[in-house]
Amino acid sequence: MLTQALWWSCNALIAWLLLRATLGGFLRKYLIFYAYLAHVLILAFVRFSFYILRPHNYSNFYWYTEFISVAIGYCVIWEIYDHALAGYPGTVRIASVLIWVSFIAVIGKSVFNAFSDPAWAIARSTGELERNLRIVQAALLLILLVILSYYMIRLGRNLKGIILGYGFFVGAFFINATLRSRLGEAFHPMWRYFQSASYLVSLLIWCGTLSTYRPNPAPERDGLEDRDYELLSQQTAQALAKARGNVLKGVR
Repeated sequence: MLTQALWWSCNALIAWLLLRATLGGFLRKYLIFYAYLAHVLILAFVRFSFYILRPHNYSNFYWYTEFISVAIGYCVIWEIYDHALAGYPGTVRIASVLIWVSFIAVIGKSVFNAFSDPAWAIARSTGELERNLRIVQAALLLILLVILSYYMIRLGRNLKGIILGYGFFVGAFFINATLRSRLGEAFHPMWRYFQSASYLVSLLIWCGTLSTYRPNPAPERDGLEDRDYELLSQQTAQALAKARGNVLKGVR
């Protein structure tokens, strides 16, 4: 009953967010984010149907589709950077390149590890890949928060909510994955409850901050010189490259 309640609650909140953005006329303002929500909603019902019709193949289907969800999540991260640093186009370009280089690098290393492992299994390999990709996402969000704080870049209510909700989800996933790896099968019954509950919290955050369109304040550029923007771009590139390197070292 608890699983069903969490599942239906999450789907209802996603549907509300999509409907509110459509009726409010601001769905296109955060198009990738809302496309991600639509993907999650559609995928929930597709997985449910697959589970009913092909229960023996559900596990493989789940992990294949989970990778797609994580990939779309990277698009959400890129959109967050694009909106948050809209007044700094050079920094956005550098961040975009490093975000996708990190994504491809983690996938490439994980695929190599999978094919070189004689005991390869899709669930374990995809689970490890998702964990590593989520770690990179968390690092990217932390770096963005440091940049915003250091340069006192203001954000609107909508973008703050998207960052907070997605950041909470990624952080909760990391805790969940860590507990699952340490506790093993004993934690498995709680894994899905914890994962669904954490996503429900993220959805509640988004519902509270995305009921109406609140754009970001115009960037205040008067107090900074051109060299400050060049420094910002360089520091962003160095921070993202360092984060990518640290994560790749941890991928086995």
